[in-house]
This record gives sequence, structure tokens and C-alpha cells, in this order.
Amino acid sequence: MKNLLIPFDFSDVSMNALEYAMRFAARCEKATLNLLYISDSKMEKDKEKELKSNFEELLRKYQGAGEPPISYHFRTGNFTDAIIDIHKSLDIDLVIMGTSGAEEGVESPVTRTSRFVLEADLPVLVVPVSNKYFKLDKILLALGEDVMHDTSTLNLLLDVSSRSKAEVDVLTVSRNPESAGYSEADEKNENTLQYYLEMFYSHHSFAENEDILKGIDDYIKKHDVDLLAIMPKTHATTGSPSKGKLTREVTLKSEIPVLVLD
Repeated sequence: MKNLLIPFDFSDVSMNALEYAMRFAARCEKATLNLLYISDSKMEKDKEKELKSNFEELLRKYQGAGEPPISYHFRTGNFTDAIIDIHKSLDIDLVIMGTSGAEEGVESPVTRTSRFVLEADLPVLVVPVSNKYFKLDKILLALGEDVMHDTSTLNLLLDVSSRSKAEVDVLTVSRNPESAGYSEADEKNENTLQYYLEMFYSHHSFAENEDILKGIDDYIKKHDVDLLAIMPKTHATTGSPSKGKLTREVTLKSEIPVLVLD
């Protein structure tokens, strides 16, 4: 994992994501952090000059001995398109984005981050602004009841877990768990998990809960999970792609970072 991309606008949300990314990158040998400032329209020269000055000041603050190198970039236009464009040109391995999460009492909240996760077929690590420290000892992979549609994305999860020596628990929350762990899909998933995650795979738990999100959250709090990983089917090429409701809810409401394996 060599190139990490952080959409950055000097807000508290993006500053928090940068702090997390710095600690994350420290575990990736020779990793580079790429900060991306996206403007809706072409910037005036004075504005661009001011931003460059702010970035240079930021680099002076964070570029100490032993710290991962940081570069910054500018793009104009649509937020998602700009990230996808630089993702290709810089051969980015992972996008790390901050999020403010859902506001209390808002029925259908949408943040720029949650929208991007649904629109872009890219791996993204979402960092809630409320998450103020870095710890990566235990990862929870939340799986559905079907056979995993794109097992190649587990390579990234193995990369992340191996660099931090973090164990990976797997959880399937079901509304009808009578046959949990005994279905053909469960057996196939178990073989896949053992093959891809190797020694970092801990175990696969099954829980009953009408509210899938609450079932995941209960496990996170009970077992002191540091990172939640999900495998959305919004861009599935086999079967029927999902509408991404659970993915949106997770990225909006999770209190810990979320790794979207897409």
C-alpha cells in the first residue's frame, strides 16, 4: 500500500482524517499521503495562492523525521469525478475520508462522504470526526448471508490487518438465524475467509437482530472493535446490485472508522 488519498479542505473533519491517515500510513512502508483540494469552479489566482500557502504551512507542521511524505493536489469540478480521476492518475491504493456523520433527528441524511462511497467503485476508509485517536488491534468484517460476491477485495483487508497485526472477527447478523453457520453459503464463505485472511482470521459469529445495524453496533461495543469492514454489493457485477441503504447507514452512523471494501 503505497499511495493514500485524502480529500482535504482544511475543515475539522478533513484535519481529523489527516491525523488518522498519518498514523495509518506509518504502518505502510514508504507510503505517501496525497491531499486533494476540490473546487467547484476555477479558482482565482489569489485564492489559489492562499491555498498553496496554507498547504505549505501544513506540510511544515506534519513533515517531521520519520513521518510519511505528503503532497497536495488541486482539482476542479464534480467531487466524485475529481477523486476518480486522480485515483487513476496517481495509482491510489486507498481513499481515506473524514465524515461528520448524520445529524440527530434528520430522517434521510446524506453527507458528501456517504454519497461518494455509494457512487464510486473504490475502496474507502471513512473516519468519523468523533474518532480522535488511532488504534487498530481488532477489525470486524460484517458479512451478509449470501456468498461473498467479490472475494478479491479481501486482499486489502489482509493488507490492513497484517500491517497492524490486527485480528479479524467476522459477524453475520440475521433476522432468522435458525440455520446460521450451516448453509452452503456459510461454508463457502468460511473457506474463503480462511484462505484470504490467513492467520489474522479469528472466528465467524452469528447474531439475531431485526435491526442489522444495531446488531453490528452491539458487537463492536461488546468486543472493543477498532475498525469495521463492510463489503457492499452496490457495484456487484454478478447477481443484483443493492441500493446501498445499509452501506449509507453504516458510513453515516458508525462511531469507529469504516473500511469499505469495494
